Amino acid sequence: MRSVLTDLVHLLLAMPLYLLLGLAWLGVRAWRAKAGRLHRWRHGIVLLGVLVYAISIPATANTLLAHLEAWWPVPTDAQLQALPGADGPRMLVLTAGWFRKTDTGYRVVMGAASWERTEKAVELHQRFGGRLMFTGAPLPDGSDSVAQHMASAAQRLGVPASAIGVETKSVNTHENLLFSERQFGLRAQGRVLLLTSAIHLPRSVAAAHGVGLDVLPYPCDFRADTALKWQHFVPSNEAPGALEEVLHEWLGLAMYSLRGWL
Repeated sequence: MRSVLTDLVHLLLAMPLYLLLGLAWLGVRAWRAKAGRLHRWRHGIVLLGVLVYAISIPATANTLLAHLEAWWPVPTDAQLQALPGADGPRMLVLTAGWFRKTDTGYRVVMGAASWERTEKAVELHQRFGGRLMFTGAPLPDGSDSVAQHMASAAQRLGVPASAIGVETKSVNTHENLLFSERQFGLRAQGRVLLLTSAIHLPRSVAAAHGVGLDVLPYPCDFRADTALKWQHFVPSNEAPGALEEVLHEWLGLAMYSLRGWL
């Protein structure tokens, strides 16, 4: 449990707090001024302060995250057992990660989402068998990919290499699904389990339908904290980043729709 001291340190290091204090000071000056440009902008300053506050508190990001994460529930065991496959279901795992440039080239970095998806895929394989297919996120020079690293992690966790497939060319969600269908012949295999972070599922499922795949969505890596806490109404450095993830998914859905990928 976080201590009061930890909460205080997080508050003092939150950059949005200082922006809000600056806007509050400017707003007071604007309202006290009897005339002039600053006085004319007083309503705009207040509205800007409200907007900055809304963006900078975890409550806003958590509410929007929870909305996206609630689109698809976790499937029941009966739904998983009903998936086609003589040796178990076919599970397509979308990658999450990035790369870092080094003095000798590039290096794959597996973040928390990568591990969450990999561990959930391994758990499902241990329970239901089947085949795992990891897809996407190659390095710029093509020498490696996040998909390959996630597949290697799955092997270290006990999944045999014969039960793993890897697609290493796709660079976005649409290509993840399109290239995987071409490489693994997913349409011919019937319904496929689609595993990714809960926030990513709305766009992923829509993109899967866009390439003609029948998928059973499986969410993992839940990030929304919907508990009512006073800390969620205090500006933080993390909240704008979480809100950025939500906007990324919304804009991604809009862009995919405009491109005819849904």
